[in-house]
Amino acid sequence: MSEVPLMPLWVTIFLTLWAAVGPLVGILIGHYLVRSWQRRQWLAYNQKEEYRKVLAGLNRLNMVLVDQSYRDAQEIKKATEEITIALNTSLFITDFLEKSKVAGDVLDALRMLDQGGSFDDYRKEYWKAISVILASAKKITL
Repeated sequence: MSEVPLMPLWVTIFLTLWAAVGPLVGILIGHYLVRSWQRRQWLAYNQKEEYRKVLAGLNRLNMVLVDQSYRDAQEIKKATEEITIALNTSLFITDFLEKSKVAGDVLDALRMLDQGGSFDDYRKEYWKAISVILASAKKITL
């Protein structure tokens, strides 16, 4: 009597090879997925940090200006330097800063205020900038 195989020979060979290669393919796919997820997480974290630095600089400037009894030119200069450093060292939110021009608008309002402009105009530009920055930062998902 002749024996009838349960599976064709090619299926047996394929399953034998897959038993050796399959786990390696799974590891490679898992490594690729984890690496891309970690990169997205790293980018999001760095973007949020840069948003925080810009917001901190704008907040410091605003606090110096709100305290009208103590408007020290040196303190204003330090605050604007902090903003400038935060803007010039941003790598991940540069496109946002260039498109929105929020920090430039606040600094322009500061110049206008220094030249005798209205504090309300400055405050309006400040809060507009804060709102735009916060809205953009909240869009980032970790």
